[in-house]
Amino acid sequence: MKLIFSGIIIPVSTIDWYGKSASVVFFNGCNFNCLYCSNNKFIEVANRLEPLFKKGTAVDIEEIEKQILDAKSFISAVVFSGGEPTAHLRELEHLAKFAKGQGLLVGIETNGYYPERLQGLIEKKLVDKLFIDVKAPPDDSKRYAIITGGAKDAAEHVLRSLAFRDVAIEVRTTVFRSFADVTGIARSLRGHDCTYVIQQGIPEYAPDEKIKKEKPFTRDELEALAKSVSFLKDVRIRTREKGEERVKNV
Repeated sequence: MKLIFSGIIIPVSTIDWYGKSASVVFFNGCNFNCLYCSNNKFIEVANRLEPLFKKGTAVDIEEIEKQILDAKSFISAVVFSGGEPTAHLRELEHLAKFAKGQGLLVGIETNGYYPERLQGLIEKKLVDKLFIDVKAPPDDSKRYAIITGGAKDAAEHVLRSLAFRDVAIEVRTTVFRSFADVTGIARSLRGHDCTYVIQQGIPEYAPDEKIKKEKPFTRDELEALAKSVSFLKDVRIRTREKGEERVKNV
């Protein structure tokens, strides 16, 4: 069966995997409908289908392979993002195999909803690092469901994705003044060998009208949030002003 890719690719990025230059492949569509999603225009679909969301640019998957090859001299990794890349398991696995076959590292930016699919990719040695977007304390299923647009079992699935021990993990939380329970999320990460990154949310991109009116956290405010979770060993902030910084004295 011929595989089709629906989404976009950024040939070279230096911000999606800290310290590495990577091609970033954005899959269209997502199983969540988050209140503050900055990619909401890109991932919007008329209806939700699996494994392929058919909206936007749909091309033969060989075209994506060609773009990765064209960028190969400038990159050391490929990051699969979205939307939710694990919602397209066949296409994701195919492209991950291709990237690994080119000697490139593979990262997956994910909402963590499909731990079984992630486990399969890990067992096949097709992923080197997971970037898991954790939106609220995973032990608060009600709040998690509100943020994700009604996915009642989202928190349970994320907890299972956080439990992986045989792959590098970076946890990311994008913070807005309405949703900034960094302490609760950080407590859920105790005992996990992971980096925790607190990202500056950009309210103007949010689909929710109330969030649009909020002021973004400043860089200094994010630093204070990071220092408030000093029980984690590797905490970072990511802002428009200075990019990614490891917070000292954490």
